[in-house]
Amino acid sequence: MNLSLEQASPLVGTNFTVHTQAGLIDLELIDVAELPRRNIPEQFPTPLSLVFTGPPDILLQQDIYLIDHAELGQNQWLMGPILSINPGSNDNKLYYEIMFA
Repeated sequence: MNLSLEQASPLVGTNFTVHTQAGLIDLELIDVAELPRRNIPEQFPTPLSLVFTGPPDILLQQDIYLIDHAELGQNQWLMGPILSINPGSNDNKLYYEIMFA
C-alpha cells in the first residue's frame, strides 16, 4: 500500500503498532512530508516520508515490519531509524522513517 499526503496527513499524532521480536511497540506519527520529485515521471506518485517517534529503551533496526493502524489496517513496510528531527535537542526519543517512493 502506498500512501498519499492527503491520506497520511490526518494521521499525524496517532499511534501505529509495530510487530517486533520484542513484542508490540507503539510509535507515534509526528511528521508527514512530500519529498522532491527529482525527475520522476508523472505517472508515479510523489515520494512521501513518514516520521515516527518511539520509546527510548527499544531501538528498532531497519527492517520490514508488520504495522497496524486503526484506519489503514495491517501493512508490511520498510522502516528504519533516523537521527533526531530536532538537532541539538536532548529529547531522549528514538525516531524512525518510512519512505514511499
